[in-house]
Amino acid sequence: MMAAFLGILSPYFQKGFIDFLIYDHSYLPSFLRFNSPLPYLFLAVFFLVLSQLLNQLTNYIGVKEALFMQKKIGEKIYDKMLSLKLDTMTKRPLGEIVSLYATDVSGATVYLDQTLPSGSSTFFPLLITPFVLVNFFDTPISFTLVVVFGITALNTGLAFRQSKFFYRFKTLAAERLGFVNEWVQNIRTLRILGWVEIIEQKIIDKREVETRNRIKMVTNGQMMNSISSSFTFIVNIVTLGLLVLYYKRELSPGEIFALLWILGVFLTRPFRQMPWFFTFAFDAATSIARIETFLSAKNKFDLREAELIPIASKNILEVKNLKLSIQDQEILNVDTLNIVKGQHAMIVGEVGSGKSMLLLSLLGETNCEWDRYVINRSLLSNNMNDDTNDFRNVFSYVPQEGLIVSTTLRDNIFLEYDSPKDRDDKVTEAILHAQFKKDMSVLENGLETEFGERGVNLSGGQKQRINIARAAFDDRDIVVLDDSFSALDSETEHLIFSQLVNGVWKNKTVIMTTHRLNLLIAADVIHFMKNGSIKISGSYSDLLNKDADFRLFCNQLAEATSPDFIEKEKGDVT
Repeated sequence: MMAAFLGILSPYFQKGFIDFLIYDHSYLPSFLRFNSPLPYLFLAVFFLVLSQLLNQLTNYIGVKEALFMQKKIGEKIYDKMLSLKLDTMTKRPLGEIVSLYATDVSGATVYLDQTLPSGSSTFFPLLITPFVLVNFFDTPISFTLVVVFGITALNTGLAFRQSKFFYRFKTLAAERLGFVNEWVQNIRTLRILGWVEIIEQKIIDKREVETRNRIKMVTNGQMMNSISSSFTFIVNIVTLGLLVLYYKRELSPGEIFALLWILGVFLTRPFRQMPWFFTFAFDAATSIARIETFLSAKNKFDLREAELIPIASKNILEVKNLKLSIQDQEILNVDTLNIVKGQHAMIVGEVGSGKSMLLLSLLGETNCEWDRYVINRSLLSNNMNDDTNDFRNVFSYVPQEGLIVSTTLRDNIFLEYDSPKDRDDKVTEAILHAQFKKDMSVLENGLETEFGERGVNLSGGQKQRINIARAAFDDRDIVVLDDSFSALDSETEHLIFSQLVNGVWKNKTVIMTTHRLNLLIAADVIHFMKNGSIKISGSYSDLLNKDADFRLFCNQLAEATSPDFIEKEKGDVT
């Protein structure tokens, strides 16, 4: 407001300067009458410069505040993304989150770095100008207000239309990013399946719709600029015409100059900025709405964590009545699951029986509910800090699809960029346990060898072994293996199982899923799942004798090895 007030004083003293030179300045208040034109010129320039400095200061403060808020909003989105469970995120593609960061975080803060600064430099001049015109030139207030409100209404309509194009632009960009992300992550598989052109055509079609929307957006923007640029000319002509017809006395040269300066210079920026002020305001509102929609997403249940308490039991983990439903479909209904410390427990069942979902639920990654989930703190190692309540620190997790980061082998074992070298002995030991030694021999830079994005230059078996090495390095109390040997050849699998699982991890608690019958036989206990429930638990021989479904399952696994394998096992059991 101060910038607008000081800016309108500049033409006032310009009028005094010109009229002092060629007309009369006796109409000015006595305290503003000078004996020389220079004070008028100095004050006109001074107030003009001071007004511009205040405008720039407003813009600077707005940008600083916007950057601060972008950081805060980005942190909130990040924290929210980490807090949402796997099944909560099923309807939220990665492209949506990328779009929030790419467009909506900066869009939401437009209020601070664009809307508020431009609003102050737009509306304060428009509010002050009518009163100046009335008091300086006796211009009818009704006409001035009609012009201002008319311009505002037209600009608001154009800006609202432009904001719709902006919103459509962001929505289409988010959808396209989702397709591009899917295409990039699966390009090799898509090429093998012959689907590359289909996905690419989807991206192209979406881009064409996006381009048509962009053309409409640019056209509407040019129309706004043209109309707003023409306003000053129209207002100049109309106002001067009215003054010539209705003004009570002759206009002085200084008054004509001041009037032209107010209408042609002082109001040029507000008229030009007004449509974009509304456009950015509407656009920021849509970005805020999109961010609020994401931040309002909630897990089905409040964040629940396992109780880490000492209990009088040999079980390191106890679960009762664990249930999980996704989109009204029951996925898990586990009555009881007890894992004894040092036990090697296998969770098996047909595809879709809920094995992986059960592991993810134990890790706190789903919206499951339970009556009891206890981890026995008294059986945990000394590596577990007494003051921590994060039960995930108890587990080492090896997924079926190995996680590889685009960095060095050492960093991938540490899961830390620029990891220290002072623990290379332990890193190397973990690599040896995972049977990665023969691969190390062909790596030119050893632990310094860098892998491509998502381990593009590694085989599936190599990825799995690096992830197994990471679990060996972590040395947590409970090791969770989700079909982590599926990409290994039988010889490597045997070596890892005998030297690591049954060797180094012999006294560790291991929970794993598998479709390998030879691993199943070696389990301490087997939990056989069917339709999301644990149907029966026990040793391999007990289950084989007691449960027909388990025998059928084993027969199906045996078909991949030897036709008479299961018959031999039956004979041994008998």
